[in-house]
Amino acid sequence: MNVFEYGSGGSTVYFAKNCASVTSTEDNKQWLERVDTRLAAQGISNATLQFRPFDFHHPVDFEKSDYLHSIPDRHFDVIVVDGTEESVQVRPACFQYAESRIGPGGIIIVDDSWRYLRLRPTHSAKSFREFRSIGPCRPGVTSTDIFFY
Repeated sequence: MNVFEYGSGGSTVYFAKNCASVTSTEDNKQWLERVDTRLAAQGISNATLQFRPFDFHHPVDFEKSDYLHSIPDRHFDVIVVDGTEESVQVRPACFQYAESRIGPGGIIIVDDSWRYLRLRPTHSAKSFREFRSIGPCRPGVTSTDIFFY
């Protein structure tokens, strides 16, 4: 499988170990370097990390940003919508853009989906499923949605 991620981290390492390729977009240079160091230390070479800075504290013109449009012009088997988010919700825009890049039979994973309930009735997927669990470093339950195409 070929994977694209908005936001890199532990999932990048996981997918790179288990998939053909991973392309991740990251806005935080220091975090990108940490993930890149971890990949190199494990001898992983099938992951591409893209640095696409964006001021998420003042997200003016996010719809025109290099971050949003960083998905290569091809279809992916898995797309993960995670990554930075500050004062304004940008993951819904990432999700909507990702729908144009997901291949038949593919999935889009939306982390912290409880924040984006409006995606559930508006997606173009065949179906979706919500997964709830205790969230790390936060009180209460969080959720991740997987949309099946």
